[in-house]
Amino acid sequence: MKYLTTLLLAASVAAPAFATDAPITDKERIDQLIEQNKMLIAQNARLSEQCERPKTKEEAFAQCMQAARGEKGAMATESVGANCRLLLK
Repeated sequence: MKYLTTLLLAASVAAPAFATDAPITDKERIDQLIEQNKMLIAQNARLSEQCERPKTKEEAFAQCMQAARGEKGAMATESVGANCRLLLK
């Protein structure tokens, strides 16, 4: 969810330039895209670092339970939750 918020924030930063009545120049548009690309590259690096670092049992359990919350059916959620509990053992 935190990453979605970051993406939405990045999109909203670029949006006001498009909302003005005066059209932006090609150079301004390119500059905006370069800045947006830099932000996305930095975010990808942070996400990659988070994925590669070792996790404690508690962190793995918390991530597993977050995934279980997304399940549609109660039985699926219960099954994923039971597998999550195995991570703590």
